[in-house]
Amino acid sequence: MATPIHCTVVTPNAISLEEKATYVSFEAWDGQVGVMPGTSPFLTRLGTGVLTVTSETGSIKQILTDGGFAQMQGDNLTLLADNTVDISSIDAKQAEALLLQANQKAVEPGATTPAARESIERVQRVAQAKVNAASRRVGQRA
Repeated sequence: MATPIHCTVVTPNAISLEEKATYVSFEAWDGQVGVMPGTSPFLTRLGTGVLTVTSETGSIKQILTDGGFAQMQGDNLTLLADNTVDISSIDAKQAEALLLQANQKAVEPGATTPAARESIERVQRVAQAKVNAASRRVGQRA
């Protein structure tokens, strides 16, 4: 059996996750990335989405990541995330309300400056990721 991946997720405030894993998937800026033992080295920018870590024991942990970088070097996968949220703490109704509010702001007259658009689009991405994560969590079997 291959040596497991040492997966570490770090935010500016804390280590969010540290786990020996057999498989990790996450959202990069240009799409979904899957990592297994033996994956070639890489450095990529993180997107906004769910990080799924399958541990050596078969347990699965999921957290929402928002921005940052991921680096694979040897058997070490390090994600330097701007922000993380445990998906078990996401309230689906609150996430849907946040998405609705962000979508409404996107069509307001003051939302035309580049800075305003960037801010609104980031809130939309995070809210949509939370809605997706909450529905994924609800859809899982216990």
